[in-house]
Amino acid sequence: MSSLSRDTDKLKFHRSLAPSHIDQLVALFQTEWWTKGRNKADVEKMLQSGGPLFAFIDPHNDELVAFARAMTDGVYKAMIFDIIVKETWRGTGLGGVLMNTVLNDPALIDIKHRELYCLDDMVPFYEKWGFATAAAGLNFMRKSEG
Repeated sequence: MSSLSRDTDKLKFHRSLAPSHIDQLVALFQTEWWTKGRNKADVEKMLQSGGPLFAFIDPHNDELVAFARAMTDGVYKAMIFDIIVKETWRGTGLGGVLMNTVLNDPALIDIKHRELYCLDDMVPFYEKWGFATAAAGLNFMRKSEG
């Protein structure tokens, strides 16, 4: 077993975040193009709105190193959002641990369609878990407010 694997084995899985971890999540969001600009008040509101969340904390320094969240109707659809591994932890296998944790969660495991969206360069990563690009003629659409 490599030292990188042992490091991920020592991480602690959390279903909620302490106040210090919320600050770390806001900082982590600033490092990604799709979450940059999120502020603490909105992140706190997001975290209270429900749906499972997945956080891995390094107990050595109480550092949030990976995060994801989902929203689901409990039967037909689950949308997975904000899959992030802290840059210093990329390449350790933690992304795979996070995905396995999300996809095997009791709230999501039996959902008919588990969905996410990503940039082209991440498609090969998500294909490892059976995700595929949408069928021809299916379009991702967005209406933004403000």
